Amino acid sequence: MTMRRARRIASTAVVAAIAVTGLSACQQSPDVAAYVGKQSISEDRVEKILDQVRDDLTEARSKAAATGEAGGASAGAVSPLVMPIKQQDVVNTLLSIDVLSKAAQAHGVQAAAEPTVDQVAQSRSYSATWEYTKLYTQTFQLRAALQSKVTPATLTDADLRDVYKRLIAGGAADPSTPYDQFASQLSADNKKLLETYVAMRNELQDIAADAKVKLNPRYGNQQVTLLSAQSADGKDVPLVVVSFAGNADEAPYVTDVSAVTTLG
Repeated sequence: MTMRRARRIASTAVVAAIAVTGLSACQQSPDVAAYVGKQSISEDRVEKILDQVRDDLTEARSKAAATGEAGGASAGAVSPLVMPIKQQDVVNTLLSIDVLSKAAQAHGVQAAAEPTVDQVAQSRSYSATWEYTKLYTQTFQLRAALQSKVTPATLTDADLRDVYKRLIAGGAADPSTPYDQFASQLSADNKKLLETYVAMRNELQDIAADAKVKLNPRYGNQQVTLLSAQSADGKDVPLVVVSFAGNADEAPYVTDVSAVTTLG
């Protein structure tokens, strides 16, 4: 069972298991989406980022309708507006930037120059002018800068078993492959990749815990993926994850800033 890097920008989330609590009684406010230490992410900030995307797409749709009608097409020929992102994506991205920035500062590094905003916009079919696209790009750039700075972790049996279970559950590995075979046949390159991202996950977990990250319960259980795999049918399978967990009973809402490997 081998893994190789895919030449594309990931569309999955940064995944690490960071247990982050919901808002405490003393901090709870309907106007706050999340707290990171003494700082907060306001609902107004989230909505402004989302509104820019909605307004831009609405204007583009109106122009397309007008152009179509001028050419004799019916108004119903224009597709309905479909938002490419949700509130959860915005909150997750803002949280990710905060935690990743703290890690970058600790290592004395700046965000990498790539991927560029244009590259991310093209890969995700976003507009390069959206603030969300610029923020989302920053999560990739920060992760890229940290990749060479973290001290590789010593992989534990629990780490490898978690990755193995994720691969099997995601249909990215043959379920008949025994765990011992998977562990013994892991290539040196893939082992190094896992060591790097498990180390990054551990650092981000500690930062999130120290910063006492707290989510408004309305956003549920959120996760960000650091490393994912691509299965034979093209699905992205999270392997190493950071959780900004609100309601742990809910299925996690995942936003991707990950590096991707492809099973072959």
